Amino acid sequence: MLDHAPFADGLPHPSPDEIHKHAAQIVNWLLADFTALPQRPVGTMASPAQMQAWLGQPLPEEGQGLDAVLKTFGELVAPFAFRPNHPRFIAFIPSAPSYYSILGDWLCAGINLFAGVWLEAAGATQVELVVLDWFKELLGYPPGASGILTGGGSEANLTALLVARESLSFADRGRAILYVNQHRHWSVDRAARTIGLHPDQVRPIPAGTDFRVHGSALAEASTRDTDAGKLPWAMVATAGATSTGIVDDLASIADVCRQHGLWFHVDAAYGWSASLVPAGKALLHGLERADSITLDPHKWFAQTFEAGCVLVRDGQRLRDTFAHSPEYMQDVRPADDEVNFADLGLALSRRFRALKIWFSIKVLGIGWFRALIQHTCALAEHGERLLQQAECFERLSPRALSMVCFRYRPKGSRGDTTEEELDRLNLALCAAVRDSGKAFLSSTRLNEHVALRFCFVNWRTTPRDVEEIVELLVSLKEKL
Repeated sequence: MLDHAPFADGLPHPSPDEIHKHAAQIVNWLLADFTALPQRPVGTMASPAQMQAWLGQPLPEEGQGLDAVLKTFGELVAPFAFRPNHPRFIAFIPSAPSYYSILGDWLCAGINLFAGVWLEAAGATQVELVVLDWFKELLGYPPGASGILTGGGSEANLTALLVARESLSFADRGRAILYVNQHRHWSVDRAARTIGLHPDQVRPIPAGTDFRVHGSALAEASTRDTDAGKLPWAMVATAGATSTGIVDDLASIADVCRQHGLWFHVDAAYGWSASLVPAGKALLHGLERADSITLDPHKWFAQTFEAGCVLVRDGQRLRDTFAHSPEYMQDVRPADDEVNFADLGLALSRRFRALKIWFSIKVLGIGWFRALIQHTCALAEHGERLLQQAECFERLSPRALSMVCFRYRPKGSRGDTTEEELDRLNLALCAAVRDSGKAFLSSTRLNEHVALRFCFVNWRTTPRDVEEIVELLVSLKEKL
C-alpha cells in the first residue's frame, strides 16, 4: 500500500501558457519536417548496436523537460526511419496522410474519448456510424449492413473470418475449407491460424495468366473438396493484391459463392478507394455482393496509421459474434436504438478512430480524395511509360490500380542471362535504390521471378518524382 499523501490539487502539471508554448514547439517541428521532407533522403538506417548506444538509457526518475526530449527525438529517433509519407517512398503500400487527417488524429489524442460505448461518447459513436455509412455508399453496400473501424486490415480480416465462422457448428469446424487467392495478403493466413484452422484447411486458388482468381477455379476446388467429404466454407478474394494491385474477378466469384453456399469475403484493403472513380467502380464490380469487406483508409485514402475497417452485410452477425455483457458493464448496456462498438469487434477500449477520417472528409470534401485516386493512377501510367522507354525493363504483370510490377533485364540478355542472375540483379538494384536515400522501392515474386514494384498512393508525389526514380534506376543498373 502506498504510504504517501495525495497532492491536494492533483499531480503537478504545466500551466495553460506552458502547454501552449510546448504545443507550438511540436507544431513548429512538424511543419518544418513537412516542408523539408521532399528535399530530404527517404530514410536512413542504423544498426541495433548504434540505436542501443544512443537510446538505451536507464529509466529516468526525474524528467528532462520538453526541450531536451524533443531534441533527442529530432536527432536520434526521427532520422533513423524510412518515411512512408515521402513522395519518393513507393514501396509496399504506404501511408501518406493529408494534413487534415494528422490534425484530426491530434484532436483524437487530445480529447481522448472512449469510443467503445454509446453512454460515454454518443457523439464519437455517431461520427463512426456516419463514416461507415459513407463507406457503404461508396461501395454500393446495403444501408442495413454494419461495420466497425479497426486498427488495420489484419484486424479487419480476422474479424470477418470470426464472424463467418460463427455459422459453423463445432463439429464442422475441423473439416471446413477456407479458399484464398494464391496472391493473398499474409494476414489472411495469420487470421486462419488464429481461429484454429489447420494448414490443410486453407486452400489457395490459383490465379489465371492475368493474375486474377476467377470463379471457375473456385468452383472446381469446391466441387473437388465436397466429393472428398470436406466442407467448403468461405472464400477470401482480393481487390488490390499487395504484390500486383490486381483485382480478382469478383462477380464470377460471387456467383460461385452463392451457388456453393460459401461465405464471400473480399480483402479490399488497398483497392477499395478505386470505387471513387468510374473505371475503378467497374473494376470492383461484384464487391457489393460480398458478405464482408476489409478496407484500409490508411493505405490509399490519405489517413494516418492506424485506420482499418470491416463491413458485414448482415450486421447482426457482428453483434452475435462479439457482444458480451459482464456485470461490470451493466451501466453501459445500449438501448435498442444505440450502438456500442465494443459489442461489434475485438476491442473493448477503443480510441476515436473515426475522427480523423470524418474530419479530413468534411474539411476537404470527397472530391479531393477522388482527385487523389486519379492523380496516383496517372502517376502509375507515367511510370510504366518511362520504364518502357528505357528499354531495359520488362513488365511482369499488367499495370493495376496505382501499381506497376517490372524487372530490370539487361539489353540483349535474353537467353544469355539465367533467371537466378536476373533475380540477383534486381534484388541488388532494389537495395541500391534504398541505399541511395533518394527513393524506396520494394520487391516481390511473380511466377517465381523477382519483381520490383511502384506503388503510388501519395498526394505529394509528382511526375518529376517518378522521372527521377526511373533515372535513378537507369543510373544504378549501370553500376551493378
